[in-house]
Amino acid sequence: QEEKKTFHATAYRKKELIKELGLTSAYEFDKIVKPHAENVGKRRGHYYTPKQVGIIFELVQAHKKAQRKSR
Repeated sequence: QEEKKTFHATAYRKKELIKELGLTSAYEFDKIVKPHAENVGKRRGHYYTPKQVGIIFELVQAHKKAQRKSR
């Protein structure tokens, strides 16, 4: 049974986003996000916009789902 976590898309700094998404490190975050950098776009200063956060959230969820399937 999968637990649904609600996620509020607002502007986040990278470190905050890593914690909020339940990732272990900036390395893991970059490994998931960098291949899709063109879709995500550049940060605005130190922050990802709410639209970017939504895209990143989808990427992380897809990555976690793929990880579960490969086990």
